[in-house]
Amino acid sequence: MDMYISTLLSAIFIPTFIMIIISILNKSKVSAENKSNDRQFVVELPSIVLGVGLLLDITCIAVIIGFTILSPTPPHVIFYVTFGLGIWIGTYLALKTLRFKVYVQDEKVTVQNVFGRPIVFTFSEIVSAKRQVKNNNLKSERIIIKTVSGKKIIVESTEKSYKQFLNRIKAEVDNEFLFGFE
Repeated sequence: MDMYISTLLSAIFIPTFIMIIISILNKSKVSAENKSNDRQFVVELPSIVLGVGLLLDITCIAVIIGFTILSPTPPHVIFYVTFGLGIWIGTYLALKTLRFKVYVQDEKVTVQNVFGRPIVFTFSEIVSAKRQVKNNNLKSERIIIKTVSGKKIIVESTEKSYKQFLNRIKAEVDNEFLFGFE
């Protein structure tokens, strides 16, 4: 039975640590300067998302450890799968908050993804910018950008400096490549 529990815990924690290691290895070399204006700014997730991710991680780990140690019989596999997914989602939210950034420096745009290599392009290399607005209470929206090299970038309205980025897209990209921008 102990082998069973250790296998399940390994299946939960090894991918989590691999996510963290890959994210650390792909750290961007772009430095964010403190001065933010219309020509230079950083689009990033708000820090509350980091808090939610870490809270989810801590809660799921505490529940797994608590029930594994304190239960007379080990919990069912579904228990480990459910809380293991919670750990993976919490870790992804934390990593996305810490690592996903869009650096805009004059004409140059650098997108640092969570796991991938940085994508660098200029506004003139954008072949498609599609703005999608949802008809919900929040009127949440996002911009899907495609570049000449075929890369696809999605920037959500919940991210800091989204409006600045939206305005730069409207100003810098030719109207024939803009879709959903009224």
